[in-house]
Amino acid sequence: MVDGQLTRLPDNQIYPFDQASMEYHNSQYLRTMSDLYIKSIRSGTKRIEDYFKELDKMSVTDAKSLLYTYNILLNRSWENINYDNDDYKNLLIKELKTWNSPIDKFNELLDVRATKVLPKSYLDWFKNDLRCSLFITNLIYNIFKNSAFKGKDELITAITSFLPYNIIYFNSHVNNEFGYCNRVQIIDDWKVSNLLSIKSTYLKGRTPDKELKWLDVANHNQIEWVYSYIDNDKDQPIILKDVFFPETFEEKYELVLAHLDTLSNIESPNIGTEKNKGYSERSYMLYKMRKAWDGRKNYSSKNEESDGIIKIYKKNQTKLEKLIAFSGFTAQKMINNSIEQMYDQLIKDDTEAIDKDDASG
Repeated sequence: MVDGQLTRLPDNQIYPFDQASMEYHNSQYLRTMSDLYIKSIRSGTKRIEDYFKELDKMSVTDAKSLLYTYNILLNRSWENINYDNDDYKNLLIKELKTWNSPIDKFNELLDVRATKVLPKSYLDWFKNDLRCSLFITNLIYNIFKNSAFKGKDELITAITSFLPYNIIYFNSHVNNEFGYCNRVQIIDDWKVSNLLSIKSTYLKGRTPDKELKWLDVANHNQIEWVYSYIDNDKDQPIILKDVFFPETFEEKYELVLAHLDTLSNIESPNIGTEKNKGYSERSYMLYKMRKAWDGRKNYSSKNEESDGIIKIYKKNQTKLEKLIAFSGFTAQKMINNSIEQMYDQLIKDDTEAIDKDDASG
């Protein structure tokens, strides 16, 4: 303590760094390393080859971001594909070696990355969430309309690889008018303010869980039906059609939710039935869809009863499966055997006695 000022931090406390601070630290470390090597090379104590050996020790994340930045600067963004981990460093070093002053070029890449590339931490809210990623991708549908992504991993990899290095393009092409009643505007650094505004508006205004309780992701028949119902809508078919191809029922379910999220939640006196208006696009779609599903369920139940189909209670399904495994019978034979046994034990003797009395009389 000097003149009432704290000169060092207490040893018994932990001071965590956020992601942005860590990325800044890494950039400064690489810059410092470059500066030191420039001085040593000029003094003749180091060779340029030694510098490249040190570059070979950088992380895959750093190598990838710098290689992508390099390609974009040279208008070669189409070369920004997914390589094996070691290839990012090898390709970056190979490109740097083509320059007369590779260290100056390396420092230029550091500057560009710091000022024009979106830090990866700003992708955390959707990079592992298919529903959010589908929504974001749909906002820039025109960019990806000729692409095809099979399953969750391909789509999320595409959007998270695109955004950091194309944030300027994203900001100028994204469709911000997605019809939410409460739009949030966040003022921040030019790279992130638009994305942060979209994030807040979306998460605050997307379809609430309470309106989705009737959808059961484990009910594959229901999810397939809902997916087809939306896809057959003439006015607003399923989003990212022929761009995203779900591989599982869970992915179809997430696509359904993302589609509902894209619908406006602003109520209108013109939306609804003839006698009941005042819905939003989203609430009316949910109303129509649930009404159609309930009607289908009731119709199916009546048909099952008339066709002699017996419904097994959920709590008894496991028991039935164990009985089938133990006996080797099919479910149909097991149920029919049980009916015959119960009939013989409870009804047959009484019925035969009544029949004998009728015959003797």
